[in-house]
Amino acid sequence: MSLDNLAEQLSNPEHIGLDEGLVEKLDIQPKDATRGRLMAQMEADRAHLGMYLLACYVVDDTDFWGDGEIYWWSIPTIATADGKVKRDSLYGLPNGAAPHKCGDHEWMTNLSLGKPPLLAVIPPEEAVNAAVVRIAFYDDDGAAADVPKAMNAGLEALAETSTEALSGAEQIITPVRDAIWKSLRAEQDDILIDQDVTLRKGEVTLFGSGMIGSVINAMCRVYYFVRDEQKTQQFGPVTLHKGQTDTVKFDSALKGGGRLALFARGGTVTCSAFGELNTDMPFMNRVLETRHEGGLENGFNVSATSDSAKFVAFYTPA
Repeated sequence: MSLDNLAEQLSNPEHIGLDEGLVEKLDIQPKDATRGRLMAQMEADRAHLGMYLLACYVVDDTDFWGDGEIYWWSIPTIATADGKVKRDSLYGLPNGAAPHKCGDHEWMTNLSLGKPPLLAVIPPEEAVNAAVVRIAFYDDDGAAADVPKAMNAGLEALAETSTEALSGAEQIITPVRDAIWKSLRAEQDDILIDQDVTLRKGEVTLFGSGMIGSVINAMCRVYYFVRDEQKTQQFGPVTLHKGQTDTVKFDSALKGGGRLALFARGGTVTCSAFGELNTDMPFMNRVLETRHEGGLENGFNVSATSDSAKFVAFYTPA
């Protein structure tokens, strides 16, 4: 994904919950101006990193009769080494989606593998030390959840927070979460997951870039991907039917030190060079070794052993 595409997402006036007043309050600029602001953040040869919601597998929808109605929302914050945070629309906005029918032991099919929702943007600034993102999935049990209205309330709460440095991520997450919660009357609903996910700077792989991560409990399994907006290449998503084989190739050859992330949803997929992806283990991350370059120069094959498996792969050169 290019900086242009990232700028387009961050400047989108149709983002869930936004209105004209909030566009002004949150200082959301047109695409060209946003792109210029993103470029001004760049230091050395580092790129922006985007954290994206890849998929959710519902283990228990909490409904005894029929399928659940699952909605989700997220709140991003970016912290410096001393733990302080500032609100900035360039870090991404609180995001979410309306209830989607999904039963026990099913994948949420309203989450796109091709254009996954943006959870947070980590700027390439030396002072940035962590991204703390609240991720919440709920089963709608009370009155129908009006998620756009709730996100509007959350964005209003965000706009009321100080533009100065605050002492910690909770200074932003708590008021925004409270506003979303009250609007949804979420005490009537069942929590599948509602917790902070922290991506730390690290010494080798910055913020887990090029890798798929997960948040798992007894109710659901949430998967996210951290994309290097300058380097990461994508194959797919493709739908593989039982017995079908496809060859995974990227724009550039797979080289030692590069990071490869594979994900499959809805069925079992076998990767000739790396093994099997299934519901219990739907993703794998690999740091490629130089000695394997020859065997991967023409890509590698993936095949499905069950119907209608969706597969996507990401390659981030070193």
